[in-house]
Amino acid sequence: MKRILVSLIAGAVLVGTCLAQSVQSQTSGSASQQTSASADKSDAQAASAGQLQAGSTVQAELVKPLDAHKNKVGDEVVAKTTHDVKSDGHVIVPKGSKLIGHVTEVKAHSKDQPTSELGIAFDHAVLKNGTEMPLILGIQAIGRSQASAAALEDDSMTGASGGAMGSSSARPSGGGGMLGGVRSTAGGAVNTAGTTTGTPLNTAGSAGGTVSGSLSSGSLSSTSHGVVGLPGLSLSPDTSTSTHASVVSSSGGNVHLNSGTEMVLRVSQ
Repeated sequence: MKRILVSLIAGAVLVGTCLAQSVQSQTSGSASQQTSASADKSDAQAASAGQLQAGSTVQAELVKPLDAHKNKVGDEVVAKTTHDVKSDGHVIVPKGSKLIGHVTEVKAHSKDQPTSELGIAFDHAVLKNGTEMPLILGIQAIGRSQASAAALEDDSMTGASGGAMGSSSARPSGGGGMLGGVRSTAGGAVNTAGTTTGTPLNTAGSAGGTVSGSLSSGSLSSTSHGVVGLPGLSLSPDTSTSTHASVVSSSGGNVHLNSGTEMVLRVSQ
Protein backbone atom coordinates (compact mmCIF):
# COMPACT_ATOMS: atom_id res chain seq x y z
CA MET A 1 0.00 0.00 0.00
CA LYS A 2 2.81 2.32 0.94
CA ARG A 3 4.58 1.54 -2.37
CA ILE A 4 1.44 2.40 -4.34
CA LEU A 5 1.09 5.71 -2.50
CA VAL A 6 4.73 6.60 -3.19
CA SER A 7 4.29 5.73 -6.85
CA LEU A 8 1.21 7.94 -7.11
CA ILE A 9 2.99 10.87 -5.49
CA ALA A 10 6.01 10.44 -7.77
CA GLY A 11 3.74 10.32 -10.82
CA ALA A 12 1.95 13.48 -9.75
CA VAL A 13 5.25 15.30 -9.27
CA LEU A 14 6.44 14.15 -12.71
CA VAL A 15 3.25 15.30 -14.39
CA GLY A 16 3.51 18.67 -12.68
CA THR A 17 7.10 19.10 -13.78
CA CYS A 18 6.21 18.28 -17.38
CA LEU A 19 3.32 20.73 -17.33
CA ALA A 20 5.55 23.48 -15.92
CA GLN A 21 8.18 22.86 -18.58
CA SER A 22 5.52 22.94 -21.31
CA VAL A 23 4.13 26.24 -20.05
CA GLN A 24 7.64 27.72 -19.79
CA SER A 25 8.45 26.59 -23.34
CA GLN A 26 5.25 28.11 -24.71
CA THR A 27 5.93 31.37 -22.84
CA SER A 28 9.53 31.48 -24.13
CA GLY A 29 8.36 30.78 -27.68
CA SER A 30 5.73 33.51 -27.48
CA ALA A 31 8.27 36.00 -26.15
CA SER A 32 10.72 35.04 -28.89
CA GLN A 33 8.02 35.50 -31.53
CA GLN A 34 7.13 38.91 -30.07
CA THR A 35 10.80 39.92 -30.04
CA SER A 36 11.24 38.76 -33.63
CA ALA A 37 8.10 40.62 -34.71
CA SER A 38 9.31 43.78 -32.95
CA ALA A 39 12.71 43.47 -34.62
CA ASP A 40 11.08 42.99 -38.02
CA LYS A 41 8.89 46.03 -37.41
CA SER A 42 11.89 48.04 -36.27
CA ASP A 43 13.87 46.97 -39.36
CA ALA A 44 10.93 47.87 -41.59
CA GLN A 45 10.66 51.28 -39.96
CA ALA A 46 14.42 51.79 -40.34
CA ALA A 47 14.28 50.77 -44.00
CA SER A 48 11.36 53.12 -44.55
CA ALA A 49 13.17 55.94 -42.79
CA GLY A 50 16.28 55.22 -44.86
CA GLN A 51 14.57 56.12 -48.12
CA LEU A 52 14.96 59.67 -49.34
CA GLN A 53 12.03 60.80 -51.45
CA ALA A 54 12.64 61.84 -55.04
CA GLY A 55 13.09 65.60 -55.14
CA SER A 56 14.89 65.78 -51.78
CA THR A 57 17.96 67.99 -51.86
CA VAL A 58 21.46 67.33 -50.55
CA GLN A 59 23.96 70.13 -50.01
CA ALA A 60 27.59 69.19 -50.60
CA GLU A 61 30.99 70.37 -51.78
CA LEU A 62 33.56 68.81 -54.09
CA VAL A 63 36.45 67.03 -52.39
CA LYS A 64 38.60 66.70 -55.52
CA PRO A 65 38.81 69.25 -58.37
CA LEU A 66 37.47 68.44 -61.82
CA ASP A 67 38.88 69.66 -65.13
CA ALA A 68 37.81 68.87 -68.68
CA HIS A 69 41.45 68.94 -69.80
CA LYS A 70 42.60 66.47 -67.13
CA ASN A 71 39.71 64.15 -66.32
CA LYS A 72 38.46 61.27 -68.43
CA VAL A 73 35.22 59.29 -68.60
CA GLY A 74 34.93 56.94 -65.62
CA ASP A 75 37.04 59.01 -63.23
CA GLU A 76 35.71 59.04 -59.67
CA VAL A 77 33.94 62.15 -58.43
CA VAL A 78 33.87 62.70 -54.66
CA ALA A 79 31.83 65.24 -52.71
CA LYS A 80 30.94 65.47 -49.04
CA THR A 81 27.72 66.61 -47.41
CA THR A 82 27.79 69.95 -45.64
CA HIS A 83 24.46 69.45 -43.80
CA ASP A 84 22.57 66.52 -42.27
CA VAL A 85 20.03 65.06 -44.69
CA LYS A 86 16.80 64.07 -42.90
CA SER A 87 13.64 62.16 -43.74
CA ASP A 88 10.64 62.05 -41.37
CA GLY A 89 12.81 63.50 -38.62
CA HIS A 90 15.55 60.87 -39.00
CA VAL A 91 19.08 61.73 -40.11
CA ILE A 92 19.60 59.53 -43.17
CA VAL A 93 22.84 60.99 -44.50
CA PRO A 94 24.90 62.73 -41.79
CA LYS A 95 26.97 65.81 -42.42
CA GLY A 96 30.45 64.84 -43.58
CA SER A 97 29.33 61.71 -45.47
CA LYS A 98 30.89 61.07 -48.88
CA LEU A 99 28.90 61.17 -52.10
CA ILE A 100 30.51 59.06 -54.80
CA GLY A 101 29.99 59.41 -58.53
CA HIS A 102 31.89 59.37 -61.80
CA VAL A 103 32.61 61.43 -64.88
CA THR A 104 30.23 60.48 -67.70
CA GLU A 105 31.39 62.84 -70.45
CA VAL A 106 34.42 65.01 -71.20
CA LYS A 107 34.98 67.60 -73.91
CA ALA A 108 38.03 69.82 -73.52
CA HIS A 109 38.08 73.32 -75.01
CA SER A 110 40.18 73.74 -78.13
CA LYS A 111 40.18 75.57 -81.46
CA ASP A 112 38.27 72.70 -83.03
CA GLN A 113 36.06 72.20 -79.95
CA PRO A 114 34.85 75.62 -78.76
CA THR A 115 32.35 74.18 -76.26
CA SER A 116 33.80 72.42 -73.23
CA GLU A 117 31.64 69.92 -71.33
CA LEU A 118 31.95 67.80 -68.22
CA GLY A 119 29.25 65.24 -67.33
CA ILE A 120 28.84 64.13 -63.71
CA ALA A 121 26.64 61.44 -62.11
CA PHE A 122 26.40 60.48 -58.42
CA ASP A 123 25.19 56.98 -57.56
CA HIS A 124 25.84 56.23 -53.89
CA ALA A 125 26.77 57.63 -50.50
CA VAL A 126 29.30 56.35 -47.98
CA LEU A 127 28.11 57.23 -44.48
CA LYS A 128 30.52 58.21 -41.72
CA ASN A 129 30.31 54.68 -40.22
CA GLY A 130 31.38 53.17 -43.55
CA THR A 131 27.93 52.00 -44.65
CA GLU A 132 27.26 52.36 -48.39
CA MET A 133 23.85 53.62 -49.45
CA PRO A 134 22.54 53.69 -53.05
CA LEU A 135 21.65 57.28 -53.87
CA ILE A 136 20.98 58.57 -57.40
CA LEU A 137 21.64 62.30 -57.49
CA GLY A 138 21.53 64.95 -60.19
CA ILE A 139 23.05 68.42 -59.87
CA GLN A 140 20.48 71.15 -59.20
CA ALA A 141 22.96 73.99 -58.65
CA ILE A 142 26.67 74.73 -58.40
CA GLY A 143 28.49 77.70 -56.89
CA ARG A 144 32.00 78.80 -56.00
CA SER A 145 33.62 77.56 -52.81
CA GLN A 146 33.31 79.65 -49.68
CA ALA A 147 37.10 80.08 -49.54
CA SER A 148 37.18 81.39 -53.11
CA ALA A 149 34.21 83.65 -52.46
CA ALA A 150 35.96 85.13 -49.42
CA ALA A 151 39.17 85.62 -51.43
CA LEU A 152 37.27 87.38 -54.21
CA GLU A 153 35.54 89.65 -51.73
CA ASP A 154 38.94 90.52 -50.19
CA ASP A 155 40.38 91.19 -53.65
CA SER A 156 37.38 93.33 -54.51
CA MET A 157 37.78 95.43 -51.37
CA THR A 158 41.53 95.75 -51.94
CA GLY A 159 40.96 96.73 -55.57
CA ALA A 160 38.37 99.31 -54.62
CA SER A 161 40.70 100.79 -52.02
CA GLY A 162 43.62 100.77 -54.44
CA GLY A 163 41.49 102.35 -57.14
CA ALA A 164 40.45 105.17 -54.85
CA MET A 165 44.04 105.83 -53.76
CA GLY A 166 45.38 105.66 -57.29
CA SER A 167 42.68 107.69 -58.98
CA SER A 168 44.80 110.85 -58.88
CA SER A 169 47.97 109.07 -60.01
CA ALA A 170 49.22 109.27 -63.56
CA ARG A 171 48.14 106.34 -65.71
CA PRO A 172 50.58 104.45 -67.91
CA SER A 173 50.71 105.70 -71.47
CA GLY A 174 48.90 103.61 -74.08
CA GLY A 175 45.87 102.85 -71.92
CA GLY A 176 46.14 99.13 -72.66
CA GLY A 177 44.43 96.46 -70.65
CA MET A 178 45.47 92.93 -69.78
CA LEU A 179 46.74 90.66 -72.54
CA GLY A 180 46.26 86.89 -72.68
CA GLY A 181 43.71 84.63 -71.01
CA VAL A 182 42.41 85.23 -67.50
CA ARG A 183 41.73 82.23 -65.27
CA SER A 184 39.11 82.64 -62.56
CA THR A 185 40.53 81.75 -59.15
CA ALA A 186 37.10 80.52 -58.06
CA GLY A 187 36.77 77.90 -60.77
CA GLY A 188 34.62 78.30 -63.83
CA ALA A 189 35.54 78.72 -67.46
CA VAL A 190 39.24 78.96 -68.18
CA ASN A 191 39.79 80.85 -71.43
CA THR A 192 42.91 79.75 -73.28
CA ALA A 193 42.37 81.71 -76.48
CA GLY A 194 43.54 85.15 -75.26
CA THR A 195 41.73 88.49 -75.36
CA THR A 196 41.85 91.79 -77.12
CA THR A 197 43.63 94.69 -75.48
CA GLY A 198 41.71 96.26 -72.64
CA THR A 199 39.03 93.52 -72.46
CA PRO A 200 39.13 91.33 -69.33
CA LEU A 201 37.54 87.86 -69.45
CA ASN A 202 35.00 86.11 -67.23
CA THR A 203 33.51 89.13 -65.53
CA ALA A 204 29.90 88.05 -65.94
CA GLY A 205 28.03 86.65 -62.97
CA SER A 206 27.02 83.35 -64.59
CA ALA A 207 25.91 81.86 -67.84
CA GLY A 208 22.89 79.64 -68.33
CA GLY A 209 20.43 78.24 -65.83
CA THR A 210 18.23 80.03 -63.37
CA VAL A 211 20.39 81.94 -60.95
CA SER A 212 19.31 81.87 -57.33
CA GLY A 213 21.44 82.82 -54.33
CA SER A 214 24.14 85.40 -53.71
CA LEU A 215 26.31 86.14 -56.74
CA SER A 216 28.85 87.92 -54.57
CA SER A 217 29.40 85.04 -52.16
CA GLY A 218 28.36 82.09 -54.30
CA SER A 219 26.56 80.65 -51.27
CA LEU A 220 23.87 78.14 -52.19
CA SER A 221 20.66 77.06 -50.48
CA SER A 222 18.33 74.13 -51.07
CA THR A 223 16.27 76.33 -53.43
CA SER A 224 19.22 77.42 -55.61
CA HIS A 225 19.16 76.42 -59.27
CA GLY A 226 21.69 76.66 -62.09
CA VAL A 227 25.12 78.28 -61.82
CA VAL A 228 25.81 80.84 -59.12
CA GLY A 229 28.96 82.97 -59.13
CA LEU A 230 30.97 80.84 -61.58
CA PRO A 231 31.56 82.93 -64.71
CA GLY A 232 31.08 81.39 -68.11
CA LEU A 233 29.50 78.11 -66.99
CA SER A 234 26.06 76.62 -67.58
CA LEU A 235 24.32 73.58 -66.12
CA SER A 236 21.90 71.18 -67.79
CA PRO A 237 20.69 67.57 -67.46
CA ASP A 238 22.34 64.99 -69.70
CA THR A 239 19.54 63.85 -71.99
CA SER A 240 21.78 61.51 -73.97
CA THR A 241 22.08 58.91 -71.20
CA SER A 242 19.84 57.27 -68.61
CA THR A 243 22.29 57.77 -65.74
CA HIS A 244 20.67 60.96 -64.38
CA ALA A 245 23.93 62.74 -65.12
CA SER A 246 24.29 66.51 -65.24
CA VAL A 247 26.49 68.43 -67.66
CA VAL A 248 28.53 71.52 -66.80
CA SER A 249 29.50 73.34 -69.98
CA SER A 250 31.22 76.48 -71.24
CA SER A 251 31.18 77.97 -74.73
CA GLY A 252 34.19 80.22 -74.19
CA GLY A 253 36.70 78.29 -72.12
CA ASN A 254 37.54 75.05 -70.38
CA VAL A 255 35.30 73.67 -67.63
CA HIS A 256 37.16 73.65 -64.31
CA LEU A 257 35.64 73.08 -60.86
CA ASN A 258 37.85 73.63 -57.82
CA SER A 259 37.78 71.47 -54.71
CA GLY A 260 35.27 73.04 -52.34
CA THR A 261 32.89 73.98 -55.16
CA GLU A 262 29.42 74.04 -53.63
CA MET A 263 26.65 71.83 -54.99
CA VAL A 264 22.97 71.31 -54.42
CA LEU A 265 22.16 67.75 -55.46
CA ARG A 266 18.65 66.45 -56.08
CA VAL A 267 17.49 62.89 -55.43
CA SER A 268 16.36 61.44 -58.75
CA GLN A 269 14.86 58.16 -57.50
